[in-house]
Amino acid sequence: MRILTNPGSNIGDDLAHSLDVDLTPQKIVVDGISHDTRNAMDLTQVDRWVKNASQHPFVQGTTEVEFTEHFTRLAKKDPEILAVMTSRQIIGSHDAAVAAAAALKSAADPALEAAKIEVVDTTVTDVGAGLVTMAAVQARKAGLSLQDTAKFCRAFALAGRSVISVATLENLIKGGRASFLQGWVANFLNVRPLLSFDNGKPVSVARVSAKADPAEKLDEWMGERLDKGRAVWLGIAHGDVEDKAKALLARLKDRYQVEFSMVRALSPSIYLHVGRGGLALFIYPLDGLPHRPAAPSV
Repeated sequence: MRILTNPGSNIGDDLAHSLDVDLTPQKIVVDGISHDTRNAMDLTQVDRWVKNASQHPFVQGTTEVEFTEHFTRLAKKDPEILAVMTSRQIIGSHDAAVAAAAALKSAADPALEAAKIEVVDTTVTDVGAGLVTMAAVQARKAGLSLQDTAKFCRAFALAGRSVISVATLENLIKGGRASFLQGWVANFLNVRPLLSFDNGKPVSVARVSAKADPAEKLDEWMGERLDKGRAVWLGIAHGDVEDKAKALLARLKDRYQVEFSMVRALSPSIYLHVGRGGLALFIYPLDGLPHRPAAPSV
């Protein structure tokens, strides 16, 4: 079984290689010039683009043509393919993968007609989608079939909880994710939103003081929604505030039985919207799943 994901899952070339996962193209477009986010990218470069571009940069997901190329190449090596995608509500990669998989069924090449492709919508992004991808890798190692792995990944994703804090509204406003008036009111009141995902769509779930400790607020928010002591996998992504991310991880280890955790800088495509100082927390309870994944050795 081959597993692939898009770079919005915060799995870069180095981690993808260690996991034996394929990465599809995903680009940040700056004044007409595309930059592939599979490559290592300094977040300060994203800051410069936001500051200096004549139009706010935007993210271009993997296209149907690009998925067709990947599926064709992989199917000739292994007919079973699992595509683990970031939320279809925020980028078109998931739907492009579904369309490409359907098109391969009508291909004249018998090797492609025999391909079995499952596409999983993680309903989140960044390290949340990355954890679902890593769970798929662990299911593959355990010998689960393609169908059972896809079923497990969907259950794993459904069980997840997420919450994101932003330190600045500038990027959200420039990117059209928050109106100028909403940003003005928030700045006037000195508050910032906490965001989460509702059926894959980012929504505001709370407001906190701009002066509040984001690690404390994210820990409190999650503690009200997920019982203490549960066994979990968790991921934290940060906008160049690793100290706050590590402080949040320490709090969560006191609250939950953390069987696997990862802390990474935000993926460039998500940092483009969240900006410097942001924190994103994704937690996946392990009880009640159709398969109990072993912790990845990365």
